[in-house]
Amino acid sequence: MFRSTTIFALIMLCFSIAKGQSNTDKIFLMTGKTLEGRVSSQDSLYVYYTFTKKSGKEKDHKIDLERVFSIIDAQGNEQLVYAMDTLVGNYFSVEEMRSYIEGELDAAKYSKSNWTYLVGTPVTAAAGYFLSGTILVFAVPFTYTVVSALPRVKVKGLKGAKPSKAGDPAYVLGYERAARSKRLFKSLGTGLVGTAVGFVLGINAN
Repeated sequence: MFRSTTIFALIMLCFSIAKGQSNTDKIFLMTGKTLEGRVSSQDSLYVYYTFTKKSGKEKDHKIDLERVFSIIDAQGNEQLVYAMDTLVGNYFSVEEMRSYIEGELDAAKYSKSNWTYLVGTPVTAAAGYFLSGTILVFAVPFTYTVVSALPRVKVKGLKGAKPSKAGDPAYVLGYERAARSKRLFKSLGTGLVGTAVGFVLGINAN
């Protein structure tokens, strides 16, 4: 009897979990990121949804409609939100935007730009050291960030970049934009840390 009750309870638990999962919608953003929750409505400005925190408490949220590409319901049906409209800056067709987002996702996953650490750390540390007694030291990390943005992002041959997409302008643009953005954040962080180290060493040396 106890065993039967336990099995029944486990079945009901699995059913409840599956039911909870089946009510989850996915909001696919223009950046390639996905938000999960239960979409309640949308208007000309926002998509309104409810998501469940780890604590189990539900919280209502809204997100700008212009940030949303599509909404995929619990059954896997996609409702497109994005539409080509040059008046609002949407110059890509739906399929071109899919390729653009795919490029963003590949760059976020595979683009490393580790050279920004290897080059930036000694360069900004040295600059921070020699300029530690001047106000110019504060410009070091930002100057390095600007300079590091100059090299072109080459999609062809990069890890994760799809060879079949190398000739797709939308995919290439998405990959380049995300890879460059990732590089800038890494460069700024490296510049700040390297400059701070050089500044401290320079102050102590004087």
